[in-house]
Amino acid sequence: MADRRLRRRSKRASGVLAAALAWALSACTSQPAKPAAGTSPETSDHGPGVAATDALRRLSLYRPLEGGIETPLIHSQIHGYLMVDAAAYSNSGLGHTDVNVRRADINFQRQLWRDWLFYADAQLVDWHLEFKDVYLRKRTQRFGVVTLGNQQEPFGLEQYGSFRNTTFLERSTSSAIAPSRSVGATSSDFHGPWIWSYGFFTAGTKDEGRQQRGLAITGRLAYALHAGTGLYHLAVDFSDRRFGPSNEQRFNSAPEVALSSGSYFLDTHGIEGSDRVRRYGLEAAQVSGPFSWQAEYMSAHLQRNSGLPSLNFSGWYAYVSWMLTGESRDYRESNATFGQVAPRVAWNGHGGGALEVAARLSQTDLNDHDVFGGKETNLTLGINWYLDKSVRLSANVVRALRLDKPGASYDGKHPTAVVGRLQYQF
Repeated sequence: MADRRLRRRSKRASGVLAAALAWALSACTSQPAKPAAGTSPETSDHGPGVAATDALRRLSLYRPLEGGIETPLIHSQIHGYLMVDAAAYSNSGLGHTDVNVRRADINFQRQLWRDWLFYADAQLVDWHLEFKDVYLRKRTQRFGVVTLGNQQEPFGLEQYGSFRNTTFLERSTSSAIAPSRSVGATSSDFHGPWIWSYGFFTAGTKDEGRQQRGLAITGRLAYALHAGTGLYHLAVDFSDRRFGPSNEQRFNSAPEVALSSGSYFLDTHGIEGSDRVRRYGLEAAQVSGPFSWQAEYMSAHLQRNSGLPSLNFSGWYAYVSWMLTGESRDYRESNATFGQVAPRVAWNGHGGGALEVAARLSQTDLNDHDVFGGKETNLTLGINWYLDKSVRLSANVVRALRLDKPGASYDGKHPTAVVGRLQYQF
């Protein structure tokens, strides 16, 4: 009975969030386009190409709730984004042709008493409602920026950064190794080239279908060097989480194509007897004008009780990126991650914007001893067109070079997916 009520509440909340974002988009696309100078309304429309161009222009200019809203309870900046994906597959091992809303997000923040900031973020992820970051934050003199609440654990360059700013449509499969969001307290600060963040955590809400358990300490130390040849980023990550007796731990990841149907290929399912997991990570990146590269390696050492052997899982990726229009990736020294790409000249319907091409190779291995979670190697080619700070059009071609999972129906296959996305944020 309680489960039914919870499902009904989740559906109602999902409907509210989807309706709010649908209103924002319909409001912008339903406004009539202004005819160009010297033309009449009857002659300004020359076909579907012009109509699509006008729709994109109106979308990029639309700012719902800009300046925040004023009520007895809330006076806040409200932001959000919508990601609509379309994917086509060859070899049905990883899914089928699909068009869907990948993510829909609404978040707001409010300044509270004594300079504490309240932030809340809710998302529809593949039509499942998830509460992401919900926390209080304040800058202190002794501990830097202190954050209390449900938040992303400081581990990994891709994982710790915002999903909206990733070069590819999905994070690499190595995210299966990284911890997700948890309830905890963190301290973050930087001094000179050194940037650090650490915290203590317990269980948290579901994040991309994963949920943390037990107690953990997680930290990240980065070094950012500005040299004549560009920016160099190096970082190490560490996390130690204890579960206690009679617990299960699960490692899984989408195949870098989020619209794939069915179960994930990389999935250990529940590993019985999980007692403690230690995670390690290495990060490296360089930005030199329009060129950049980025790489990460992660490993997890899982201890089990009842005399069961320990397990070791690992994952890595490396990619290169080139901004064809000359822009450079923005580096955020406050948390040692990459920010949003800002075009030099915003698109206006006749040209401009920023164009990026990239290639990534990744591998994740979740096979060890008696656990066969799968080993996957992917090659991804991507292109991004940043019209301005609001609208981004992207396409990825993802090819599975190796799928190794004894007993799985698609073991040894090499499926390919072509995925496109329209991303709008306000």
